[in-house]
Amino acid sequence: MLKMDKNQKLTEKFNQVFPGGHSNFRVPLEAMENRIFVERAEGSHVWDVDGNEYIDFQGAMGPNLLGHRHPEYVKGLKDLLDTSSTCVGSGVLHTPEDVEVAETLIRLIPCAERVKFCLSGSEAVQMAIRLARAYTGRPYFVRFAGHYHGWFDNILGGLLDPNPSAEPFAVYDPNSDPWDDLAFTHGRGPTADKESFLLPWNDLDALEATIEKYGDQIAIIHFEAVVCNHFNLLPHPGYLERIRELCTKHGIVMSIDEVITGFRLGLSGAQGRFGVTPDLATFGKAMAGGLPFSAVVGKAEIMDQLRDRGVLGPGTFNGYPLGMRAALTTLKILEKDDGACYKEMDRVQKMLEDGLQEIAGKHGKTLRIQSERGVFFTAFGIDKDKVLYTEEELMTIDLETTLGFWAAMAQEGILVLAGGRWYMSIAHTDKDVETTLQAADKVMEAL
Repeated sequence: MLKMDKNQKLTEKFNQVFPGGHSNFRVPLEAMENRIFVERAEGSHVWDVDGNEYIDFQGAMGPNLLGHRHPEYVKGLKDLLDTSSTCVGSGVLHTPEDVEVAETLIRLIPCAERVKFCLSGSEAVQMAIRLARAYTGRPYFVRFAGHYHGWFDNILGGLLDPNPSAEPFAVYDPNSDPWDDLAFTHGRGPTADKESFLLPWNDLDALEATIEKYGDQIAIIHFEAVVCNHFNLLPHPGYLERIRELCTKHGIVMSIDEVITGFRLGLSGAQGRFGVTPDLATFGKAMAGGLPFSAVVGKAEIMDQLRDRGVLGPGTFNGYPLGMRAALTTLKILEKDDGACYKEMDRVQKMLEDGLQEIAGKHGKTLRIQSERGVFFTAFGIDKDKVLYTEEELMTIDLETTLGFWAAMAQEGILVLAGGRWYMSIAHTDKDVETTLQAADKVMEAL
């Protein structure tokens, strides 16, 4: 049983000075009644103020692909702090590593001909939209239900409009079930709902009909190639290729949100994984190993609108040296020995997934593990061989068991994200898998 005395006291103080968690949605992200306050971290483990030890599969919601305090990463940051500055002046002063990081990204990412650095994934997405609108002279962007692209008014949440004859703008319903629209918020700007068309994922008919009707008004289609924020929904075979064809035909900018998939699925991201090259892509999270850092990359003719100042992208911390060093060090670690760390992570992840599946069968649980490299979901109530593509296919999930498993695993010292999302790191070990499976066996027996 976990000790929680100090955590509970800090929770009470926290709740007095903060109006909620640092990141908040309509459903709780915490698996426990009290918050967990981390005192130290190493590799794939964290320890809280009460001395409880946890195996971390939350990965800070994606950035911690290297795990905690990777020695080469820590050395890279310390070396910079010993000799230079964390911030030298965005757009005024630079470091040689600006060039080295950008050249590395252009070498690794299929669509990258130019690079623009930002600070967060949310900012990078807005930069991509601005670039596309300026390039095409069109007002709207297309996005898909269940995909997440940041917290800004024009792109956060929303429900599909059930009226087939209406313009496909998102519907924002304050009375909707929180699980139907996790990201509904009051306080949007009055025109935010009229900036984008919201479509169902993997519905080619809906996409083609929308482009046929409104294509000359659509600047950009922006999407997660793997919906890592929503049970890893995959694209139907041929779906990404058709988006590419439609964008090319109608002069629409194709943009992949690689904020999660970038460098987690591999060195070339989702576009390398699926072999489809967009015009733009947004990166963040794992790219800098845990420091705030993001990028928009893409075709020179689109990106060069920034060069002549026709499009602006200012920001005090854009390309700040500490983030640049973090990105450069992270990329060197990931590239070492032809990406050997990915192969080892694949091996450990497969061992964990196979073990969870075996334990589910032992206890008579139906479990689908929807898996991509570095991230997988445990979805109870769905056949293990059923590949998930659409929102409708998610309706059969046993949500009570799925959420119960997540919460109970935390009590056993295994930290998984809400909804059953597991983030792997290159620091996870066979011993971690063994300990995690022992906890999963105990929890599934009790569920």
